[in-house]
Amino acid sequence: MSVRFQRYGGVAIAALGWLVLLGWGTPGWAAQAAVRIGVLDMQEVLNKSQKGMAVKQKLDQERAARQKELDAKREEIMKLQADLEKQAPLLSEQAKREKSEAIQRKTRDTVRIAEDANRDFEKRVREAEMDITREIFGVVQEYGKDQGYSVIFERNSGGVAFSSPTVDITSEIIKRYDSKQK
Repeated sequence: MSVRFQRYGGVAIAALGWLVLLGWGTPGWAAQAAVRIGVLDMQEVLNKSQKGMAVKQKLDQERAARQKELDAKREEIMKLQADLEKQAPLLSEQAKREKSEAIQRKTRDTVRIAEDANRDFEKRVREAEMDITREIFGVVQEYGKDQGYSVIFERNSGGVAFSSPTVDITSEIIKRYDSKQK
């Protein structure tokens, strides 16, 4: 399973964008300079930027290593269970009960280890996503100022129902973000 970054909480961005647009809806809007609007797909930047891909690859490798460890523990439990079934006719009730309890303890421990590992992993994914997203927002702000944008919306935040491909700045942001990482 591959790591997939989740959408950044862009509701605030969309709300800010709408407030700005509503402010421009007043009669004074006509007197203002031309409005330049851009749309950005943050998910695409996270998934296609060099740093985003490198972080995802590293996290995928960590997940695979943890999964390998968990698979080994599960194999061990299955082997113990098979041994118990083979030896059951020869064992006393006390010995069967002790082996069965040992298998149950190992199973519970393995489940706990898996749950802890998943929680830790999901936390690491969220932290990595937040760190990269913060960096990307800095690049977006710089790009917006340099290119004279009035507002830049995040496509997946829920505030953009339609946008023309001509206002999509995602590829430019990926290029600029990648160049800043070198």
